[in-house]
Amino acid sequence: MIKKLSIIAASCMLVFMAAGCGSKSSSPSSTNAIDAKGATSSPTESMTLEVLNISEYTDTPEYKAFIERFQKKYPTIKIDSIAVPHEQYINKRNVMLASGSIVDLIWGNGVDQFDAINKGFLMPIDAAAKEAGVDMSKDFGDFKPDKDGKYYRFPIQQNNWMMFYNKKVFDDAKVPYPDAKVPMTWEEYAVTAQKLTNNASGKDKVYGMFYNNWGMYYYGYGSQLTDGKFYTSDGLSNINAPEFKRSLEWMNDVINVKKAAMPVAEYISNNTDFLSYWNGNYGMVVGAQWYAQLAATKKDKFPRDWKAGIAPMPVPKEMAGKHMNWSSIDSLAVPKNSKHAKEALIFAKEYVADYTLSTGTLPMYNKIDANKYFQELADKLKDDGITLEQVKYLFGGDAAVVNVEEKPVLGAPSEYEATFLDQMTQYYTGKISVDDVLKTVKQKVDKVIQDQKK
Repeated sequence: MIKKLSIIAASCMLVFMAAGCGSKSSSPSSTNAIDAKGATSSPTESMTLEVLNISEYTDTPEYKAFIERFQKKYPTIKIDSIAVPHEQYINKRNVMLASGSIVDLIWGNGVDQFDAINKGFLMPIDAAAKEAGVDMSKDFGDFKPDKDGKYYRFPIQQNNWMMFYNKKVFDDAKVPYPDAKVPMTWEEYAVTAQKLTNNASGKDKVYGMFYNNWGMYYYGYGSQLTDGKFYTSDGLSNINAPEFKRSLEWMNDVINVKKAAMPVAEYISNNTDFLSYWNGNYGMVVGAQWYAQLAATKKDKFPRDWKAGIAPMPVPKEMAGKHMNWSSIDSLAVPKNSKHAKEALIFAKEYVADYTLSTGTLPMYNKIDANKYFQELADKLKDDGITLEQVKYLFGGDAAVVNVEEKPVLGAPSEYEATFLDQMTQYYTGKISVDDVLKTVKQKVDKVIQDQKK
């Protein structure tokens, strides 16, 4: 939520954030209330922070307006935003940090940041955060240390996954809408997708299910079954567990047997991305809150003659009735070669309390008024018939939600994801078997994990 977060996955979060609530960015009143509780004085000597981020964030009006507000509040802290397109971001980050370039703060999703931790690029931030007026053990809810009892990440947001559906497609197929509280099982989801798929072609073709070519769409069912266990007790890959095989086979059934989703080869050749869902030719998609942001705030950019609905994401039949979420945390981190760790975390605190909120996203920083956020989002979604109760339940207001890992983040996370996606494509295009996929991924990932431990 950095997947081409997979690369494209972060892009989705990015675009949705860029799609955020303009009214908030122009009037950050809630941010001022937060500042009053934990204000940190500006340093007396001028300094420049080198902040590495993806251009999909830094090029937005929301980010630029945030920087202006930050500079006014902290006039001695200058921000030099190093903007890199998402598909080039990790390579640029690795080159800069490995070469000793001075960077004070870097953005990343779970895969990105644990990869940086494993490469020895980051410093623990506990002490610097305290100096910046933040208690890492209290100010972000149930956020645990990353390694050896220390924090290396300053959390921005936890993604909240749910199912989005096109009410017109359901109406045309005469299929009842999903329940607002009780999740479908994956098997029910597949059958419903098949019912929603029509026999047309070209621009009239409707698929019952849309998906993104990111790892969690293929192994996420298995993550729910294993409670997010992507690694064995000795730290090696667990991708060959029967639960992950079941997950991949389920997706194969939907795409290649039920024909209820676009074939993988066609998806790739058409340069399909997460925005394609909004053309109206798909019945359902499992996605994080960025889809709702597009529905709420970008109707001018994504005009539609249909209404969207939201419901809990599907679950395995063993978890029937449970509200589950693929948990992934985007964060900021301080590289070891930073010269201004305290000031970097002052900027990080303002980033989560001001910029993140201004994009229409609920940050993990628990000094935010969540009820105000839920109400504002519900107001923007009311034309779709989405209620405040639904928004609270699905966007972070359900304390009983079961969070499982969205993707592998501990050992060799970047290599894990890239290897999986490469092999998975060959399976869904009929070139290799599912057993060959899992065997090859485990062998390659285990080797990288072992090499990184040396």
